[in-house]
Amino acid sequence: MVSIKFLVNEFCKGHYDYKVPDHKWQPVFQYIVKNHNGLNFCSDKIHTLWTVNGGHLRRKIRNDKLIAKVLTLTLPGYVGEGLILYRGECRFLFESGQIGFCWTPEIDVATKFASGLNAIESGGVLLRAYAPSAAILSSPNDHSSLQMKEFEYTCDPDLLENITVIRSYEKLSS
Repeated sequence: MVSIKFLVNEFCKGHYDYKVPDHKWQPVFQYIVKNHNGLNFCSDKIHTLWTVNGGHLRRKIRNDKLIAKVLTLTLPGYVGEGLILYRGECRFLFESGQIGFCWTPEIDVATKFASGLNAIESGGVLLRAYAPSAAILSSPNDHSSLQMKEFEYTCDPDLLENITVIRSYEKLSS
């Protein structure tokens, strides 16, 4: 059995094991929030972990406020002006107020998600928002910019302003 402290240390090094049961992750993130002053974060590696596995972790943790607290503590941060950003979101998540963390300045990238991957379950929506600098937890990393070409900014969705639906997409047929 894997201990919470072991998983915390692995996360802090930017390591993620998708086989760890869902029920372990909330206690890991709660531990990080409570004990962050005594932990050493490899922020760039955690950023890559989040860029690659964030959606998976989010489904396991199911607590966006807790996730936002941990990302605020562990990601490299952002220095700069506020930005207009876009996101392709799943319609049912948007309608239930569960807007995701990953946004891009590239409308074409967001459109691909709104009309593709995020349209599978219930249809998708293309969102536009103003992200004040306080909402942006991290700039795009090399993985997002150079490899994936998504230019992903990680944002606290609760701090975004003027979120509007630009376009809706039908549910993709299977």
